[in-house]
Amino acid sequence: MSIFSTDKIGNLLPMSLSTDLPRGHKPDLRKVGRDIYEVLTNTGRLGYKQRMRKRTIKIEPEQNYAPSEVAAILNVSYDAASRLMQKMKGAVDLGTPTRRYKRGKKKLRISGKNLLAFLRSKTSD
Repeated sequence: MSIFSTDKIGNLLPMSLSTDLPRGHKPDLRKVGRDIYEVLTNTGRLGYKQRMRKRTIKIEPEQNYAPSEVAAILNVSYDAASRLMQKMKGAVDLGTPTRRYKRGKKKLRISGKNLLAFLRSKTSD
């Protein structure tokens, strides 16, 4: 099955949906519906930020996490994750300080243990 979509110029582009199934199996209608919706609403190409937010990351207590990984875990943008991390208890800034003519850089990291504690504090019981 193929569906055609238009690019920015207006040309028709074929976008195929996979319908190959093993014999005797029923299609997952949620996945098929999601594929059709994405074909109809998107150009089919996700940007870097959308791809990074769709990642699945397992939280391990002894590992340190960057803002991009925290953004994927919390399903927020990179900038929102950076702002949240600055307020989180246990976040560490490994960046450079501001000097006379140079802007300081931020390099935030948070341990998995502190990230789990933050998530537990935000959940409602």
